[in-house]
Amino acid sequence: MMFAIEEINRDSTVLPNISLGYRILNSCSSPTALRAALRLANVKEETESTKCSPPISALIADAGSSQSIAVAGILGPFHVPVVSYYSTCACLSDKAKYPTFFRTIPSDYYQAKALAALVKHFGWQWIGAIQSDNDYGRNGVLAFTEEVKKLGVCIAFVGSIQKTSNIEKILDIVKMIKETVVKVILAFVSAIDFYPLMNEIVKQNITGIQWIGTEAWITVSKPEFYHSFRGTIGCMVQKMAIPKLKPFLTNISPYTDKGTAFVGDFWEIMVGCRPPVSEGLPTKTKICTGNESLMNLQHVFFNVSQLRGSYNVYKAVYAIAHALHHLVFCEPVGGNAVRPCLNISEIQPKQVTDYLHKVNFTNHFGDNVFFDEKGDPPASYDILNWQLIDGQLQHVTVGHFSSTANRNYRLNLQEENIVWRTGKVVKTDCFFFFKPTKFITKVN
Repeated sequence: MMFAIEEINRDSTVLPNISLGYRILNSCSSPTALRAALRLANVKEETESTKCSPPISALIADAGSSQSIAVAGILGPFHVPVVSYYSTCACLSDKAKYPTFFRTIPSDYYQAKALAALVKHFGWQWIGAIQSDNDYGRNGVLAFTEEVKKLGVCIAFVGSIQKTSNIEKILDIVKMIKETVVKVILAFVSAIDFYPLMNEIVKQNITGIQWIGTEAWITVSKPEFYHSFRGTIGCMVQKMAIPKLKPFLTNISPYTDKGTAFVGDFWEIMVGCRPPVSEGLPTKTKICTGNESLMNLQHVFFNVSQLRGSYNVYKAVYAIAHALHHLVFCEPVGGNAVRPCLNISEIQPKQVTDYLHKVNFTNHFGDNVFFDEKGDPPASYDILNWQLIDGQLQHVTVGHFSSTANRNYRLNLQEENIVWRTGKVVKTDCFFFFKPTKFITKVN
């Protein structure tokens, strides 16, 4: 977000002679998100003595659907636009409940269609499902079930898990997986919820399942999981390389970026020492000498070639900037206006919401950025497959799913590149076991 804002502030074509500001708070992927959002929406005491515009024009939040539901539900009546970069619950498309919610990641409405398209393509008619016991998992499996019912697919069972699930609950689900005749299971879960179950599946050496993954866990990179999850296939949001981001990241320093949110903590994690100027709680970490640098540090954090969530944040910042530009200059970016038609001190969040609906531009990477009437972007997913290459777990792109202009959907697969658990596509036939009814066993 900081990178995108600084890039915009240097760009003479977007909000010329106007600088965007920001404030970052950590939601901790928990109910803390609501408290952080309310703090951002009520910072008048910090701006009354300045010539700044109202406290915030828009909010970029949150990653989790449950957190975004809380934030958008509270801020909606105050007309504050909320743009999420990773909340996918289809329920957030309900404009009656969340009138100011937008997102730069596709809704699970589309992911359910993409997953159903995979099921249809491979002829899987008898499958099980594991869901996160939250808004993301429950609504996701519900949307998926509605899609595959149209295809005559049977859902044998639905198991619910959370990161706090006790061992008895985990063992119950593992027992169900071991005893079922189902060979294909969809896991509509977050990675943090799925880890305990994955660990137990590996521990008990369960290898007979073809897993279907969602964007929330399909890129898990723990090599110890490969033995049991080899051949997993599923959806992941579009990736993008942002080359200019790397020098921005490697130039971060607590000595030059004093007071910038989270820099001290970031430096301590990356370099392994605490700068003398660092503020916050005392730690046992050694004090830096001042000669440390990020320039030659080899860390996955500095790999900017396959950005997904970060790219969604980047698009969210630019969408808000384009909305503000259109509002302040009375025409879109690229127009002829050189003088504002609106004093920035008069900007109201409701106006920003209205202009976000009008956003439609092509960014530096050739992507068309816009929102439909529900605040959703167009659907675009990579189809990933778990493979072992040179001894390393890799998430190989083997296809793509996207929405088309006429509201149809297109699935393209390179089947010759897919690695299957058994070396070939698993075959399942609902009719061999049961007639296609609403037979569902729930494990809660």
